[in-house]
Amino acid sequence: MNALKVLYVGDSEVVLNRYLVGADVIEQSYFNDNGHYFRDAMAAEPTVRVRHITPHGIPAEFPTTLQALQEYDVLILSDVGYNSMIFYPGLTPPYTYPLGPDRVGMVRQFVEGGGGFLMVGGYLSFAGLNGIARWADSEVEAVLPVTISPHDDRVEVVQGFRFEVTQPKHPIVAGLPWDEADWTLCGYNRVTAKPAAQVIARHGNDPFIACWDVKLGRSAIFASDFAPHWAGSFIHWPHYSAFWRQMLHWLARR
Repeated sequence: MNALKVLYVGDSEVVLNRYLVGADVIEQSYFNDNGHYFRDAMAAEPTVRVRHITPHGIPAEFPTTLQALQEYDVLILSDVGYNSMIFYPGLTPPYTYPLGPDRVGMVRQFVEGGGGFLMVGGYLSFAGLNGIARWADSEVEAVLPVTISPHDDRVEVVQGFRFEVTQPKHPIVAGLPWDEADWTLCGYNRVTAKPAAQVIARHGNDPFIACWDVKLGRSAIFASDFAPHWAGSFIHWPHYSAFWRQMLHWLARR
C-alpha cells in the first residue's frame, strides 16, 4: 500500500524579543518550530508521509488549485488562523484582481470531494485566543463535526487533565491502552458537537475527539494541541504516533 500523503499546515511562529537596557534597545528574533512534534512522530510511521507548511509559508506553498490539493489524502490545520489562509500579503499597486484562489473554500471542496480533514487545537485553532483564529461561520467550520464559538474558546487546565475515551472500539482509538496511559494535557478549545457527529472522547461535557462523514470525505477534530504547552506529556506517550496513524488512516478511508 502506498503511504498516505498528508499536508500539514501550521504550528510555527517567528518570535521577536525586545530588550530595553538603559539607553539601548536590542531586538532579537528566532523561528519557533512547533511542527516537529508531529513530524517526528510520523517519521517513524512508514504508512504516512507528511509535508509541513508553516503559517508564513502559506502564500507561496499552499496548493493554488483544487486538483493540486487533491494530490494529498489528508489535510491538517493546526494553530493557523483564518487570516493566514485567506490573506494575500505584500500586495503593491497596481493591484490585480482577483487576488488569488480561495484557499478556505478549497478546503471545503477538498473534503466534500473525498479528502480527509483534521483540525487540531491551539491558540489559533477554532476560535482561539481572543477569538482571533476566526474559523466560526467559515467554509472550514461547515465541514467540521463541531460548531465553533465566535469568542475566545480556550480552556486552560493548569493542574492537568486527561480526556475520557467514550467509544473505545472506534478505529481512531481502538487497540490503544488508554486506561493505562499516564500522560497529562493542560488545555483545549471548547467546541460543540454537531448532531450527526461521532464523539469518540470527551473532557467533562466537551467533545475532545469527534468525527463524521462529509459527503464523499471525512473530517475530525482533536481539541488539544500537537505541541506543548497544551499537549503536555501526551507527546511522550509511547502510543502517540500510533494514535495519529490511526486517525489519518480513518480520515483517508484506508
